[in-house]
Amino acid sequence: MARPRRLGTLLALLLLAGIALAAWVGWTAYRVNGSLNAVVNDAGAVQAAVGAGDSDAAQAALRELRESSRDAADRTSGPTWKALGVLPFVGDDADGVALAADVVADLGSKGVEPLIATADDLDSIVPRGGQVDLAALERLQQPVATADTAFTEADSRLAGADPDGFVDRLAIEFRDLREKVAEAQEAMSAAATALEIMPSMLGAEGPRDYLLVMQNNAEVRATGGLPGAISVVRAEEGRIGLTRQVAGNAFGQREKPVLPLTDEERDLFSTNLGLYVLDANLTPDWPRASELIGARWTETQPEDPAGVLSIDPVALSYLLEVTGPVQVGGVELTAENAVDELLHEVYVRLPEPAAQDAFFRIAAKTVFDRVSSGVEQPQEMLRALTRAAREGRLLVHSFGDEQEVLAGTAVSGELPTKETERPQVGVYLDDTSVGKMSYFLRHDVRGAATSCSSGRQRLDGMLRLESVADPAAVESLPDYVTGGGRFGAPVGSQFVVAYLYGPVGGSIDKVRFNGSPVAADGLEHEGRPVARVIAELAPGEVANVEWKMTTPEGQTGRIDVRTTPSIEPTRSSATYASACG
Repeated sequence: MARPRRLGTLLALLLLAGIALAAWVGWTAYRVNGSLNAVVNDAGAVQAAVGAGDSDAAQAALRELRESSRDAADRTSGPTWKALGVLPFVGDDADGVALAADVVADLGSKGVEPLIATADDLDSIVPRGGQVDLAALERLQQPVATADTAFTEADSRLAGADPDGFVDRLAIEFRDLREKVAEAQEAMSAAATALEIMPSMLGAEGPRDYLLVMQNNAEVRATGGLPGAISVVRAEEGRIGLTRQVAGNAFGQREKPVLPLTDEERDLFSTNLGLYVLDANLTPDWPRASELIGARWTETQPEDPAGVLSIDPVALSYLLEVTGPVQVGGVELTAENAVDELLHEVYVRLPEPAAQDAFFRIAAKTVFDRVSSGVEQPQEMLRALTRAAREGRLLVHSFGDEQEVLAGTAVSGELPTKETERPQVGVYLDDTSVGKMSYFLRHDVRGAATSCSSGRQRLDGMLRLESVADPAAVESLPDYVTGGGRFGAPVGSQFVVAYLYGPVGGSIDKVRFNGSPVAADGLEHEGRPVARVIAELAPGEVANVEWKMTTPEGQTGRIDVRTTPSIEPTRSSATYASACG
């Protein structure tokens, strides 16, 4: 009987050990969770203090953040916690918690602390009294670059983890952390890039003239909207001012393109791309559109532009959230009504194009002057500009050396043409019906990677187009808005050309329009396959375009999908999970 008794004792000891281990794991996890929750709260306090310009409060919140994040990291860095990583069921969760704790701890010291130390200079990125402090920009370069490196490393570490095996609650929190760090990294990268090139672009080495293009989303173009009003912005030793303005339609038509067009460009966009300034951004490549606009400007105007900038009325509405309302020609422009006033009501209220152009010029100058004079909440202005850039509404192209730094950033607006691990898909829209009915156009783009075989991904996607115009009210609108039945388009209808860009080196296998197959054009643009679908969209009508694409071997990463910025405040890009794991 001794053996069974000893066996029973052994089993009891193992059971007690298991209970003790479970209790320890539960208690440690509880403490770690408490520390991570404190990290989230402290990070929020840091952000609030920096946004309010309270350096003392920011320093205090940073100390709390470092303490709570280091506490969480210490609890998950020992050999016992690491041993949990090899256990079934809880191993993935333990590794995920440890990774999150360590990343946040590093960000507290390497990412946030350098920014806090220079918080008093952060306001210098935006102008005051029509001038930007160049010396303050230079002081910010190193700490922001350091923070950018820290956030880039954190983003990479979190992106390399797969939370699918975590318990539901942890998976949700982990994805939320990853998304927030990714957004912060995007903002830091943009800030670091801006600080690197701003001194020279602001005339530190001599005066510069830039063209500021107001894209009119009421007549959609691939990069956003028709180039309506173009202003000259002069920068010299940090001082900025809007010197004069020219309407986009004042340039007229050339007999031949202002610059030589490639055969691909002619096939895709016709010679109109180079004949009209208003059609220069039929191409989704903003650097190319800038070259065309700049060339036409140089041959007809006295300035030799150093670059071309762009913004749209939706982005202006974000700026007005910070500056407050402005008066333009007897109309109060606010964050709430700016889009409607600039993209529709002006055409109803002022039937003469010359009066419309004058209103646009006054609006652009009034908002520019208000922004450049300075605001009480510069951090909010930076957030507004970051949001505009993230949504593809703020574009910057330099004809100088700065373009090397701008390339690949959110504001470059360039067409991706280099093959990388991440497949690039584009869905761009152009209106050819010569009206302002794009004010009523809504579009939505969705995508997914459905399979992976031999290092190639199969990509499915859909574009939904909708005209929200009221069919009963169209007849009462001016011909300038409805198109007046010109060029074969019924009154109030839109001819929307959708360009589907496949991945570099990939293929577009199938396209369907409203359920019916569409023959692929066999078109290409800079190494990317392109399919073109033309939709005649009547008021109140909905149309759907579906496609299947295949990546070349090796493009096994997440899928980036870009589209034309909408008249609604939404992002023009999205990222979808890879099917290759």
